[in-house]
Amino acid sequence: MCAFSNNEKDSKSEPLQSLSGTNNDKHINIRRCSIQDDIEILGHVFHGLKDIKKCVEMSLYINFSHGKADVCEPEMSCDVHVGEIWMPYPCFDSDDYMNESRSYQNFIFRRSPITQDEMRIFSKLPSKGNACKLDENVPAEMLPMVYYYGDGDTMLVATM
Repeated sequence: MCAFSNNEKDSKSEPLQSLSGTNNDKHINIRRCSIQDDIEILGHVFHGLKDIKKCVEMSLYINFSHGKADVCEPEMSCDVHVGEIWMPYPCFDSDDYMNESRSYQNFIFRRSPITQDEMRIFSKLPSKGNACKLDENVPAEMLPMVYYYGDGDTMLVATM
């Protein structure tokens, strides 16, 4: 489990010392986990990235100009509310446009339903490359967050 418990030796997650920092006098924990790991966020255990995606209730394509998040019907109900901001991988030719399905994905988690205002604030966070909005300077009120590069077996998980 990629958990953030007091018993760090039970966690298989890898701390990212270069990304851990403080924000508003609070310590931000950023870990690299497998997308297959069980992740406990706000008391709910997600069984990997696939469960997080199934719980998305608001989604925003980062380059779409109207800036209003689409309300989604989650595939799976859970006691945590999930918002997603995503951006497709770049395409350079017609073959890319036909075959590219990967995207960069950022997720926020809340105990109460996510609002359009929260999604707007989330979308305005600076990206550090590959649409990643997660770093040591992310505002504490935006946590917890998860970032997935769209390819490979790892994701970043940030909590306080």
